[in-house]
Amino acid sequence: MVTNYQMWITYNAEAEKLRIPVLPEKFTVNIGSNNSSVDVAGLGEIVVKQAPPAFQFSFESFFPKKSFPGLSVSSLTAPLTCVSKLKSWYEGDKPVHLILTDVGVDMYCTIEDFTYYEQGGDVGTIHYSLTLKEYREVTVRSVTVKTSTSVATVQSTETRVDNSTTPQTYTVKSGDCLWNIAKKYYGSGSKYTVIYNANKSVIGSNPNLIYPGQVLTIPAA
Repeated sequence: MVTNYQMWITYNAEAEKLRIPVLPEKFTVNIGSNNSSVDVAGLGEIVVKQAPPAFQFSFESFFPKKSFPGLSVSSLTAPLTCVSKLKSWYEGDKPVHLILTDVGVDMYCTIEDFTYYEQGGDVGTIHYSLTLKEYREVTVRSVTVKTSTSVATVQSTETRVDNSTTPQTYTVKSGDCLWNIAKKYYGSGSKYTVIYNANKSVIGSNPNLIYPGQVLTIPAA
């Protein structure tokens, strides 16, 4: 039965998306503290309040090979395609966008750990655990000093998170075909039309004819 509750991880300014097909049984949020303490003679232990650390999220679930009643989506994406997306985002230089509808989680994160495996009895289904940490842009502060009053004013500049990426490119090698290139990047050769449509000016009218040395743009799937 499809639920209205949704869990998304997106990348590259929402151009690449992954909706979690099986909602985790447990979603752990670790807030923690950066506070430190010192011992002061006559006063005992004094806690020094520090800026709060980044939120950390962790959960476990699986990408099913076959449909079953517990899905939170109406159609399945191939498990290896889901794994390929998360691996590429983990290795990328931009944060992902974590969204959990109805519970107020909507923030940019880095993928700290991604572990996945298959187990007997359900070949093709991939189990995984994921740990993400809140991403914060560096905030630039400017200080203005009024010489007449010797008062310093600190102004903080909010920085919007930009997780857009530069499109990937691929240089055609001898023996290549669009089907195999699509399988490499998207996990499915049938998505070769995505690459062809983005490179018609390079390839020409026949998607079956590509030549070594051609540089193809690989758009987000």
